[in-house]
Parts: sequence; structure tokens; C-alpha cells
Amino acid sequence: MNKHFLTGVVAYGFFLSLCSPGAAAPFRDPPVFRSVNGVLDIVMVARTKPVEAISFPAPNSNERIHPTGWVYEICYRLFDEQKLCPPGSLTSSEFGGIRLALDKGDLLKVRLVNKLPAQNPAKVSHFWNMSLPKTPDPAGVNLPLTPTNLHTHGLVVQARAPSRANPTWGDDIYVDLFNPENGRPIPQPHQHGIVVDVGALDYEIAIPRNEPSGADWFHPHVHGITADSLSSGLAGIISIGRASDYASLGWGGGFPESQVRHITLKDMQVLAGGAIQFQQGTVMTTLPVSNGEVLDDQQDPEFCTQQPGAGEVRPGFCPGTNNTSSGGNNYAGGRWYFPVSGTVYPTIGVDKPGGEIWSISNIGASATYKLQLKDNQGGYPILMQLISVDGVSVHVPKGTAAGDKIALGNSRFTIVPCPGVTPDGAGSDPTCVKDFVMMPGSRAQVWVTYRDKDGNVVAPPQGGKTATFQTVGITTGAPGVGDPWPAVDLASVSFGPRDTTNGLVSLILNGDALAANAPKGIFVEPVPYAKPAPVPPNCAALPEGYRRRIFFGLVDTSNSNIFGLGYDVVDDKGVVVPESSLPVTAFDLHTPFVCLPLGEGQKPVRETWELVNLATENHNFHIHQTKFRAVQATADASSPLAPKLNPTVGAGVMEDNVPLAIAVPKDATIAQQVMNNQNGYCTIAQWRNGDCRMTPQVVDIPFAELGEFVYHCHILEHEDSGMMAKIQVVPAPGKSSH
Repeated sequence: MNKHFLTGVVAYGFFLSLCSPGAAAPFRDPPVFRSVNGVLDIVMVARTKPVEAISFPAPNSNERIHPTGWVYEICYRLFDEQKLCPPGSLTSSEFGGIRLALDKGDLLKVRLVNKLPAQNPAKVSHFWNMSLPKTPDPAGVNLPLTPTNLHTHGLVVQARAPSRANPTWGDDIYVDLFNPENGRPIPQPHQHGIVVDVGALDYEIAIPRNEPSGADWFHPHVHGITADSLSSGLAGIISIGRASDYASLGWGGGFPESQVRHITLKDMQVLAGGAIQFQQGTVMTTLPVSNGEVLDDQQDPEFCTQQPGAGEVRPGFCPGTNNTSSGGNNYAGGRWYFPVSGTVYPTIGVDKPGGEIWSISNIGASATYKLQLKDNQGGYPILMQLISVDGVSVHVPKGTAAGDKIALGNSRFTIVPCPGVTPDGAGSDPTCVKDFVMMPGSRAQVWVTYRDKDGNVVAPPQGGKTATFQTVGITTGAPGVGDPWPAVDLASVSFGPRDTTNGLVSLILNGDALAANAPKGIFVEPVPYAKPAPVPPNCAALPEGYRRRIFFGLVDTSNSNIFGLGYDVVDDKGVVVPESSLPVTAFDLHTPFVCLPLGEGQKPVRETWELVNLATENHNFHIHQTKFRAVQATADASSPLAPKLNPTVGAGVMEDNVPLAIAVPKDATIAQQVMNNQNGYCTIAQWRNGDCRMTPQVVDIPFAELGEFVYHCHILEHEDSGMMAKIQVVPAPGKSSH
């Protein structure tokens, strides 16, 4: 919500205008570190670095300086205790992110080193009460020391803590790595995770042999400062396998990896003085801030106007605006940058036979994009074929009804028919999109080739064609409540005369949305490392036909700063199970909302969850260590939306995050109460009695990994403010099937 976290106008003793980006630079794929002989072993140093893509004039000087962001400096590891990367070509530290290229069955070994600066305690202190809203949370005193850790978002891997057998960490977020140079953390009973204060931490993450091929990513996940970390740049991407694992051209052979473009979306708000505006007010600048004042403690969606003014051009940025007349901040002279893989408004040339697959990842903290590729001459959105969502290639069975295809797109993709006849050998119907929404954490792969206004794949005319890759602007919620994310041109695209397809109308897909849910798939096969063990107290599988219901809301609707999640268990008749309900509660790492065992024989277990948004703004549900699919109670058994998954049909589309529709008050009286007295949030009671209406998003979730992990809203200011809960998956007590 755009006004909940804003605190006032920033005063500066000087004013500097930022430079224009100048001539567009060519797009560059992120640097790649690739596994060798089944292992990728790297050193990853989290540190500060000037953002070279953005510059502005220094005061009283002809020199230009760059705002300072946070980056991962990465190199191949040379020895076990290594804590630094050597200078030179074997080390990369790009603000746009770095790609870790892995194959199924690989072992990812990371030595994570914390070289981040300390933060301003005054600006972090308002997070101290997130876990215990009635009293200060003692864990908050350590957040200004900027702990970090590592989460591999999207990977279906074990959430493993160290053990005697293996002292390294898996993808487990319950650890805080501190930089010793910032001072020693104070021991606390409510610390987010295990404290490591020696500056380095070792991870070993085993990639399953049946992991879906696709696009995932990595970032820190320390509760309370996750948004800080990503807003300042700490994120990179992961690729599993190759596009040829699931996509091929009509004239034979898998899709060439040289025609896959990895696009990362990050954003940075830079104030007139050169300081970065981001969550919780850390001042990352080489310039002083007058009178010792610090920045606002959130990125502001109203930093610039949502739509450009008459004649205004936005090549990779939008200009800051003065919002003081409406009680906001004065951002005049600043700019909000939206670099693409680290370059502001790059040029992209699509000129090879067969076009390109664009693998797009929103790896920012809060911004939402509504993306399209607009033909500059015709003014129409160029259709793109949807290839993969959130790291899983799609599989839409042939003959799927048009309405089911639209439902599979949910609120993320504007699905339209793909012109032409489905190629022979295609395992699924091609699905085309004209635009798509990417909330924080989401990924999508699309096939890009030149098309006419009717969506037909055609060769560009002699001399080529140009287009603009852009976000058209989107408001994530009701007017006056939802965040107004701006429209910005992201890249200049040209289609050359060699962009021919030899009559191909779509790529041939054999998607992991089918394979992952079929025999030998990761969501079907027994978990290979799981061994029978006693089930803990209060940990049980759901009875047949039961489901879990999760509420997204405020702990107290009079306080807009503390978010949380509520909970029901619903029986097979739709009735709430007595004593199963929990009110909307801020994150508490000591209390799992959900605990469940694997199925018989240590096989994955599926559960149905209802997701209920109590807000008049959107939230974005995300769960670690797995994927999920949308289901509809009335869908036919032959549909990928069927409540009970048909392994011969598959999931259609699998996701690890999904936007939730907003709650709608039933009449003007309730609307006035919700908007004026409840910060735009309904209560659980109002949803139950029908005063607020929101049809739950129903998802089928397969649990195929052990450990303690979380589900949360992936708008990270909401997650940091309490909208997260703990889940635990344990082995089944019976015999293992392997």
C-alpha cells in the first residue's frame, strides 16, 4: 500500500539533476558461472559497489559519480576457507545479476561471505515489534548490523539445516550471517535464525535429478530486511538445464541455447542528491545528506506519475515528481530507473532464424510490471508464445477449452489464441499472450519473433521492424489504495530480415508441467533421502477432502504497519473444523502454522489450499520448496484445472507465486468503514458474513521436500512486516519405498 510506510519530506542542502542515459547500449546477458562435472563451487561475497549503469554530476566538479548498490561478487572457489574473490576476469559483480547455470543432479556449493555495511538503527527500529506486536521484539536490535543469508527461490530442494553428517546449510532461511566488521550481534531469544558471526557460511544444495528445467533465482531472506537487500540489488538468477529440454523448432532439434536471452528486471529510485531510496532508510550514497537526515523508509510507488505526460518519453526511467501538495514527498530532480539485466534502456536485436526465447525474471523487492512488446509502426502488442512460468515449462493438453486456457493464465497472463495450426509433434497446444503481469519474484519465458497485427508469424519487411519492450503501468488494488506502478519503456527492440521461421507458427513444447506430475516426476516419486521417523505432536495429514484456508490481512485493522496470515482447516463439506482457526497473526518463527508428513512410502503428498485476500490491494502468494497449480471445483477431469490431478493431463501451468484478487465490500456503507476506519482491509469476520466478498484462489500444492520453510506475500515490504508463516514437512512414519 503506497501510503502506509511513508514518513515525510526529505530535506537536502543541495540539488543535482541526474544525467540522461544517452545513446542506448546493447543488451548484455548476465555473466554466467556454469557447473563442471556435476558441481558448481563458488565464493559469493555480498558487498557494496557503484552502479555503473546510472551516473550523475558530482557537486562542484566535472566528474560523474554513481549511486552505490549492493551486489554479489562471485568467483569459482579455489580453496575451502576462501573469503575474497581475486580481481580480474574470473570475478563478476554485476548489478544486473549473475546467472548460475546448473543441470539436473548437480551439486551447488556456495561459500557466502557478508561484507555489507551496517544500517541506521533509527530506521530499522520500527520492525522490532513484527513478531511480538504487543512488546518490542528483541531480535530487532541485530537488524541494523545487516545480517544476510541465501535462498534459492523456485528450486524444489530440501530445506536442510546443518547436521553431524553434513555441517553445511541447504536452502534453509533460518540462519543469520553477520559481518564481524559491523560489531557482534547481541544474543536474543527471538532471533530470526541461528547466528553465524564469523563472516562466512557454507551451503551445499543438491539439485534433484528430476528437477524441472527452467528459470529460478537467488536472494537473501532475513526477516525484517529482505526488502532492503533486494531494493539495493542483492539478487541473481539460476537456470536449470536448457531450453532444448522442453522446446524445439519445427525443422528439428532442440531450441538453440544461443537464442535464449536472460532478462532480469530490477529497479532503483535515485533522489536528486544521488542517494538510493529503498526500504528502511539505509543511505547508500557517496554524497552527504544535509542536517543528518535519512531517507524515507520505503520505495514509493508514487515517486513519479503513473503515466507519462504529453510528449514525455521514458527511456528506462521516469522522472521524480513533487507530491507535497497531496501530503507526499518531493522527488523532483530524482529518477526511478528500471534497468534490464543491468543496462538502462538497452537495444535488443532479434535477427536469427527461429526468433528468441526471452527468460524474464522480476528480481526486485516490490515493483510490479505489466509487460508488452509494442510494434512501433503499427502500435499493436506483438503476440508472444508462453513457454514457461516460474521455472516450469507449460503443458496445455491439445483440445483444452479456451475458457480453461484463460483460467490457467489467471490474473497474470492475457491469453489469446495462437494463429496457425499446431505443429506436428507438439505435445501441447501453443498458448499466446499479448501482455502479462509480473509481480515480485515471478518468472516467465516467452517465444519472441516478429508477428503482424493479427498475430501471424511473418518475416519482417526489408529493412526490418522496430518495437518497444515496455511496462504499461498497473495499479495493484482498488483506486486510492493499490500501488500505482509506472509505465516505462524498458528496451528498444529491432527485428532484422534474418528473423525468419520457415513457416513455423509456434515452438513445439513438451513441458515439465506434465512430466513433473507423471511417473518419475519430482511430485510423484518418493523423496529419495527421506527415512521413516516418528511424527511430531500436532503434525498430521489432512483427511481426504479437507483443505487449508489462508487469510492475508492486518493483525489489527487500525494499524497498517503489521501484516499477518490467518488460518482455517475446512472439512469435506465446506465447514470450518472446530478449534482449527487462527486469527491473522504476524510471523513467529517458533510456531509453525502448518505441519504435515509425507505420504506412505515417503511419497509426495498433495494438499488443497484456499487463499483469501482480506485487502483491497493485491497480495502475491509464494511458497518455498515447491510449486502449485490453480484448480476449479467445476473443472472436468480431463482439464488441467481438475480438482484431482490427472497424471495423463498434467498441471497445465505450475507456479510458485500468484497474485490474489482483492476483497470487495458489499455496499457503500461497508466500503466506507473498510476504507476510512480499517486501512482498506476487511476482517475475517466480515469475509465470513459476506460484508466483504472475495472468491478464494484455490491451489493444489504437492509437498516433495522435507524441512522447515515458509509461505508469504512476495511483496517484500509485506513479508518483512509480518505476512509470512512457517511450515514443516516431516517424513512419514511407515516404511520407505526405496
